[in-house]
Amino acid sequence: MLLYADSADVTKIRKMEKLGILSGITTNPVIAARELKPLQEVIADLCSNFPGYPVFAQVNRSSVEEMISQAEMFSKISPDVVVKVPACEMGLEVITELKKDPLFTAKLCATTILTAAQALLCSMAGAHYVAPYVGDITALGYDGMTTVKDIICALEKTDTKVLAAAVERAQDMVEIAKMGADILTVSPDAALSILQKPQPVTQWYLDLFSGKQP
Repeated sequence: MLLYADSADVTKIRKMEKLGILSGITTNPVIAARELKPLQEVIADLCSNFPGYPVFAQVNRSSVEEMISQAEMFSKISPDVVVKVPACEMGLEVITELKKDPLFTAKLCATTILTAAQALLCSMAGAHYVAPYVGDITALGYDGMTTVKDIICALEKTDTKVLAAAVERAQDMVEIAKMGADILTVSPDAALSILQKPQPVTQWYLDLFSGKQP
């Protein structure tokens, strides 16, 4: 399983890269807005700072035509850009139209997925990735882990990759890896907390091994 940083903060993403655990970057308009720069500029900066890593950029327009135009704009920033499209009726139409266009070569990720059926339809439409919001599914009163497992099973014989999103707990990350998800995207803070939370005990061992413990 690959780990992606769900962030547009270059400094925090760089920490994950230095640890050797970074395989890609996911953003959405809310995350990008925290950088206080135009969305296109944020995506361009990420592509420039992390060449070779896939950088996910989400369309946020209100019509099919506007979404397609924005997707085309994102795709021209860098060949590393993956365009995120919401898993709704308009989104499926956008995916279908972009897949027909021989000049559009960027990969597509169907996002805001809350059910396995949504993921299945998006895969049928041609999405290269589907992104179930694990934490949000659980918050709605359903079992996010079961939904991810169902999606993985349903798409096992397709070319669509499962990108599990909105996960914060370390044990949930482990469970998703055990299920066989292709990608897990988490905030850099959540990723680094896996090392920070056990740090007091880890430090005790480090002191012991270095002779500092009596």
